[in-house]
Amino acid sequence: KYEGQDRNGDKKIDFDEEFHRSISTCAIKDGLLFIADFSGLFHCVDAKTGKCHWTYDMLAAAWGSTMIAGNHVYVGDEDGDIAVFECKAEQHDPVAEINMLNSVYSTPIIANGVLYIANKDHIFAIQTDAGEK
Repeated sequence: KYEGQDRNGDKKIDFDEEFHRSISTCAIKDGLLFIADFSGLFHCVDAKTGKCHWTYDMLAAAWGSTMIAGNHVYVGDEDGDIAVFECKAEQHDPVAEINMLNSVYSTPIIANGVLYIANKDHIFAIQTDAGEK
């Protein structure tokens, strides 16, 4: 169970130490659970113990779910940003943040080597050049 944890040891649960309401589903890889909440926090939690490893404030509400591809986890927000994080327990900033020009309310999807991202009024299909990893 994960509702919040006093990670800084000040004997109170701060905004970024709490899990807020969410409609997102989580993604799990190597025992790490990734989930975003409506308050704009992106959480990395130990899937077995419920211990929060870190949170990242996206500064905008997340409506969609997280998606893992390779060793990266993707999450979109209401400001139109797709944040890309490494799947690791150590606190870190996103390796990339791409603005999709309008709110992203859905979950990024990968099918047949193509990354699909829908914003409020467009669907983007993103693919690397042939032979590129």
